[in-house]
Amino acid sequence: MVTTWNGRVFNAELKGYKPRMWRRFQVSEDISLARLAYIVMTLFEMRANHLFDFEFKMELNKSKLIKELGRENIEIPRKFLLNIIKIGLPDSETNELDKRIYDFNIFDVKMKHFITPMMPKTRFTYDFGDDWEINVKLEKIIIDETLSKKDLPRVLKGKGYGIIEDCGGIDGLKSIAEAYSEKSGEEYENYCEWLLDDDIDLASFDIVDMNNRLKNIPRIYEKIYEHGIYPTEQEIELIERDY
Repeated sequence: MVTTWNGRVFNAELKGYKPRMWRRFQVSEDISLARLAYIVMTLFEMRANHLFDFEFKMELNKSKLIKELGRENIEIPRKFLLNIIKIGLPDSETNELDKRIYDFNIFDVKMKHFITPMMPKTRFTYDFGDDWEINVKLEKIIIDETLSKKDLPRVLKGKGYGIIEDCGGIDGLKSIAEAYSEKSGEEYENYCEWLLDDDIDLASFDIVDMNNRLKNIPRIYEKIYEHGIYPTEQEIELIERDY
């Protein structure tokens, strides 16, 4: 007998890069927010070398706020109606959460409790130096009687390759794209030497390959971040596409 699962369909897009890099993907409803992070990281070629977090904006009740202030007929700037919630990683050595920055430990919360039809958007940030930002939006909740949990996560559609680790963020990614499109010059030669690849197409997206990666890489990232287990040589080869 096949157990059916509620699924959630998301759209995720790399902020600030043109042409757009985006993914539409489906996950099981019962996953943790940390597992969603590992899935997003896999989808955008992030290799678990850096910290990450989620940020949510929750709108407060305007009429209630005005009543509490004891004033009527006033316009309150929108920025005062937004309550920012940040969810991130605990310290890897002490396992303590920095409560000056974060409201919740990402390992302790379920995705469905924070991403809902009433609050469908979040921002995922990876590598606080390069500051890769992924805008994630819930598109729909589905019940599929033909789908089992082992079929998820899966990517449904997408465009663009993803990021290049430690390249300097969006500006660095644009420089790499430009150099590889010209396929000549000192900058191109430097990138070829650094990336060990003379033919990178940042506009490419292989959906079959990505769905294969989604079966294994999020599990590897869970071991890294949650258990401090360094990946095996075979796992590193998979992450780095050495196949």
